[in-house]
Amino acid sequence: MWDFLKGKILHPRVVRCMQDTSFYMILEIGQLQLDWSLNTALIEQWRPETHTFHLPIGEATITLEDMEVIYGLSVDGHPVALPHAMRELTGGQYLDMLQQLTGFRPQEETALAGASRLQLTTIRDHLEVLHPSITGDTPELHIHRYTRLLLLLMFGGVLFPNTSGNLVSLRFLHHLELLDDLPQYSWGAAVLAYLYKQMCRATMGTQRDVAGFLPLLQVWAWERFMQLQLPLPPLAPGVPPPFLPLARRITALAFTVHIPNILQRSFVAFLLNGFIKP
Repeated sequence: MWDFLKGKILHPRVVRCMQDTSFYMILEIGQLQLDWSLNTALIEQWRPETHTFHLPIGEATITLEDMEVIYGLSVDGHPVALPHAMRELTGGQYLDMLQQLTGFRPQEETALAGASRLQLTTIRDHLEVLHPSITGDTPELHIHRYTRLLLLLMFGGVLFPNTSGNLVSLRFLHHLELLDDLPQYSWGAAVLAYLYKQMCRATMGTQRDVAGFLPLLQVWAWERFMQLQLPLPPLAPGVPPPFLPLARRITALAFTVHIPNILQRSFVAFLLNGFIKP
C-alpha cells in the first residue's frame, strides 16, 4: 500500500470516504520503518500458552486499550466475523464478488492463491490506472469502488499481512460491501488477535517468518519501556502536542533513528534480558 501511495495525493472525495470508514487514521500516521532487531527480540520472548512476553520484569502484553490508544482503531462494536456459508465459496465466486463491489476482476487466474486470497500487486496495478481518473465529477459508485480496493491494499499489506506480504483475503469483501457499516465493527480487536496468532505461529515453529501488524508491536515497546523511548521531536510554537493516537507523534521521528544492526541487536537483547527496570 505504501508503495502505491508514495508520491500520490488522494482526492478529497476519497479522503472523506476513508474517514467515514474509520481507517483514514492509518494513512495519516503513515509508514513506520520497522526495527527488525527490536521486533525479533520481543517475539523471542513471546509465550503462546499465556499470550504474553516473558521479560526479566515479569509478563507483559499488548492490550485492547493499547491498540486503541496507539493506533486509534476501535475495539468496541461487532466482532469481525464471517457468515459460515462464505467459507464455502469457490475462487470464481470470490472473483464475482470482487467484480461486483469494485468493478475489477483480474484477467489471470494465477492472481488467486487458493480460493480466497488475491495478489496485492494486481490490485495495486489496477489502482494505478484508476487513480488519475478520480475527479470531482466522478460518480459516487466509482469513488466507493476505489475506496474498497484501497482498503484491500491496507488489509493485506498493513493490518493483516501474511508472511508473503503480497496476498489479501477476499473474505474481507463481506465487510466492504457496506462501507458505512465499517465503523460499527471492532477492527482493533481483529488486528490485535491476528498479530497474536502470527506471533504464536512464529514462536511455535509453524512458520519461519513473522507477520501481522508489526508497527503496533514496535510502537508499543517504544511507549511502554522507558529505556526504549525515543526523544520526541520539538513542537512548533503555538502547536498543541498530538497526544492520540500515540503512533502519530513518533512515526516521523522513527525514520531519523539509525543504529547499526549488529550493535542494535546486542543492545536490545541486553535490555530485554536484564536491563529493563519496572
